[in-house]
Amino acid sequence: MKKAHFSIVILLATLLSVACGSPRQEKIIIISTSDIHAKIDMMPRLAKFVEDARAQDTARVFLVDAGDRWTGNAYVDMAPNAGLPIIELMNQIGYDVATFGNHEFDMGLDTLQRRVEDAEFDLVLANVNTGTTPLRQPKPYVIKRAGGAKVGFLGIVTNYANGHPDGDDPVYVGTEFFSPEWTAEKYGKRLREKCDVMVVISHCGLDRDTTNVASAFPYADLIISGHTHETYSGTAADVAVVQGSNKLKAVGVTTLTIEDGEITSLKTQFVDLPKEEDAQMKEGLADYYNNPFLTEPIGTLTATASKTALAQLMADEGRRISGTDLGFYHIGGTRLHSLEEGGVTRAHIYELEPFKSYLSITTMTLDEIEQMIINKFNDTTNYKESHRQDLIPSGLEYTILTDAKGDATDVIFRPEVEKELYTVAISDYVYGNKVYAYPRRPEVDRTPLVTDYLIELFSRGPVTPDNASRVTIK
Repeated sequence: MKKAHFSIVILLATLLSVACGSPRQEKIIIISTSDIHAKIDMMPRLAKFVEDARAQDTARVFLVDAGDRWTGNAYVDMAPNAGLPIIELMNQIGYDVATFGNHEFDMGLDTLQRRVEDAEFDLVLANVNTGTTPLRQPKPYVIKRAGGAKVGFLGIVTNYANGHPDGDDPVYVGTEFFSPEWTAEKYGKRLREKCDVMVVISHCGLDRDTTNVASAFPYADLIISGHTHETYSGTAADVAVVQGSNKLKAVGVTTLTIEDGEITSLKTQFVDLPKEEDAQMKEGLADYYNNPFLTEPIGTLTATASKTALAQLMADEGRRISGTDLGFYHIGGTRLHSLEEGGVTRAHIYELEPFKSYLSITTMTLDEIEQMIINKFNDTTNYKESHRQDLIPSGLEYTILTDAKGDATDVIFRPEVEKELYTVAISDYVYGNKVYAYPRRPEVDRTPLVTDYLIELFSRGPVTPDNASRVTIK
């Protein structure tokens, strides 16, 4: 379907156009967000969009989020109560229901539970057992009223081969995650019997939502998708699927008409947020950004650094301070797309690396390095992180050779590698996460936190980035 480039005025016109009908009709609008990643400066635009929609008495408007509300803005992630600013803003706007994304777990289960308690909206997640961890077992689903109609919202989060959503293994200790198929059998059919409209809020990614999630929930009416930072509006297995974009660049809008308990019309689209802002919320953002520790300049960049250059900088400095032969950082852990030439603040550093990561010092053979690169490139479990340059090297360059299907078949190193065993400084996420399949040798040491050694690097003087990529794909 074509992208809907329309303003709030046209959306409200749509709401008005469905207002006329028999008394037995119910009109519902579901506005959906996902992967906000603490982009609080966009929240006043969302607030105005939702406020104007709700000002019309033509439909019941639900506001729904598909996960990953924080990780990406130091002023949220490092607030005195980590993550709280985004929850407070969501409360102000009046969210109705949300599910959990993988990044909800980044700050640990204790912090997550506190933010759950702060939320004034329902949080649902059906495919988890939190056991005896600090995170209390979430509700699998919730049913909301829209006039005489019942709308059910069930939440799921992605689950990889390592047994949990994307993230460091230690964060998930004590929890257990289940497949969409298990979840559909356990809770989905039960919810379907209780409601007129069934919505699956999924942080599984568009690739899974349009395949095995839709197949597991063929009786659902709508899947609100998140995780892959894409825009989409369409159907899969006769189930409507919608995903806005990340950081509130776009939102999903689903319009439904219900007559006598039956859906007679369902339309999905993704919509760019208009530029109009809620003035009061905009003014209130200043309190969150009033943090001299984060805004104080710590150094300068002599040129604009690309995402790849930033990953290379993290690998280079980690290798330098650890004295290893080689270094590797993963592009997914590099959370800024670029960093402009000029002054650099602590906020920039903490937004570049919000995970409190370090580099593990270990040893690897050439064959193990090649296996790690090829297996990650050919990853079939994590669609958005496969078939791309992922492992950013320091101390060497390499070319990935691919076959007609686009899968990696070989790796050519430059310069030619000759040692039997290399010392390697590798990001702790890669070393500790089973989605990177290669034989692990013991960890012999660790670097300081990446943020600490980067702040120290910039404090020594101007930093010149290397924007020439060290990875080639052929």
